[in-house]
Amino acid sequence: MKGLTPTELIAWTPPHQSFIIDNNILVAQGTMMVYGKEETWKSMMVGLDMSFKIANGQPWFGYKTIASPVYNFQTEVPQGFLRERAIKYMTGNKTTSNQLWFATELYMKLDKGWGYAQIEEEVKRTMPKVLVIDNLSSTMSGKLVDDYDSGQFIDRMDMLRSKYNTAIVLIHHTRIAEHSEGDTFHYGTDEIFGSSKWPRWLDTIVYIDKVEDNESTGLVTLNLIFEKTRHSPNKLKPLNLVVRRGDLVFSKGVII
Repeated sequence: MKGLTPTELIAWTPPHQSFIIDNNILVAQGTMMVYGKEETWKSMMVGLDMSFKIANGQPWFGYKTIASPVYNFQTEVPQGFLRERAIKYMTGNKTTSNQLWFATELYMKLDKGWGYAQIEEEVKRTMPKVLVIDNLSSTMSGKLVDDYDSGQFIDRMDMLRSKYNTAIVLIHHTRIAEHSEGDTFHYGTDEIFGSSKWPRWLDTIVYIDKVEDNESTGLVTLNLIFEKTRHSPNKLKPLNLVVRRGDLVFSKGVII
């Protein structure tokens, strides 16, 4: 560590911080969270669609991406079911990638030394620019609402970001919703379940809400709201998305 005078600071050349998703939604070594209630397609949208789009450098709902290796670590779905999802997505979207890795471990805690050591070995082996963790709750042994426990996890993620130039994307849940006379209230990033450290640490926070799940058409309508975009030069508008259950094709607006 070395302090700089104003003259030295002006003369210093900052490192190039390229975006991974345009408008600095996700930047190199950045942090991002996509959160929502259960059954809101978070894993499908991030773990499959976003991951494949980044790995192949394809636009993500109108936002450019820079082709970057992605490592997807998840703890909810057994590998057999994950394989089925991946096959359905790749077939429906006519895509594949050799710059995308999937790992399934139903019990691995990244806030513990042994868990961190395993994920670090995989990051060192594959050198991803993006590490997706699905989901935050099941990869922590400590209490999400506790500042110290949350800080332990965050510190380990910061070590990965620093050592391997990796961006971190977390998939997470909301707290229990507040209701009044049949109405449900959403209070922005306060709805993230856990310590206040999480929203302060994160660069980008995206809330996903399921608007409709139409059984007759097989179409699911989702809303994405950018609740925090620390590095974006613009205020980002919400995205209205539709996904076909049959082949997991995601699109903006209406698809046929």
